[in-house]
Amino acid sequence: MTDDEYYPFLVKKNIRPAIWRWRDLKPRLEEVAQDPLRRADRRFIALVNADTGEAGGVLPSIFLGIQIINPGEHIVPHRHNSYALYHIITGSGYSIVGDHKFEWSRGDTFACSPWASHEHINTGNEPAIQYVIQDMPARAMDRNLIWEEPVGHMFHMVEGNVPHSD
Repeated sequence: MTDDEYYPFLVKKNIRPAIWRWRDLKPRLEEVAQDPLRRADRRFIALVNADTGEAGGVLPSIFLGIQIINPGEHIVPHRHNSYALYHIITGSGYSIVGDHKFEWSRGDTFACSPWASHEHINTGNEPAIQYVIQDMPARAMDRNLIWEEPVGHMFHMVEGNVPHSD
């Protein structure tokens, strides 16, 4: 392709607006809450806009997941080179991001820098539900998505291996 053909090809056209209704998501979230945790696994529902093609995000470069952490659960330390923004929908607990401890409850939002080790602990009596926004599709499309889950177990997009596939 020439430059004139290539650059327009990169831009995803006609990304239609999308909506995901809580009434449709909640039963699936309750279902995944029953799945066992493996290593640094998290229980996510990934929201995907079909218009993003192989990027598989809500928009071409943005992942939006809804994560549920049951009472008393600890998501062990892990890290990835995508940033993560967390918004707490329900529940309470804390997260350790690098050297910082963030106590959180409903309505709080916190950021996790790329490659910062982080873990999440639900200290409340109800499931903690978090929206998680990441630039993971952008990293994956660049073939530079790297994650360590849990810390000590490295995975790289190019290698084609998948975490939690024990």
